[in-house]
Amino acid sequence: MFDRFRLIYRLRATPEGVEVVAGRVPPRFLAAVRDVARLHGIDRGEIECKGAGRKARLRFSSNFPNAGRQAIRNVWSPPTTPGPGGGRRASG
Repeated sequence: MFDRFRLIYRLRATPEGVEVVAGRVPPRFLAAVRDVARLHGIDRGEIECKGAGRKARLRFSSNFPNAGRQAIRNVWSPPTTPGPGGGRRASG
């Protein structure tokens, strides 16, 4: 089955810290995730940001602790990506 959302970036939490596995992560968000992981003692799990057009969502792996999920959602702002190009009407 195909996933209609493409991967924008992926982060992995390890005992050594949070590392970028794929994509380009905004520096502020990466710093915030590292702070949240340190505060909540998160040392395992993955976070994915997937998007399509102007829509984006965060996905957490099943082994990511519930304690930090909401805290990470609170510091996350969806990436600004260009939306659909529009049709003939939109071109003015």
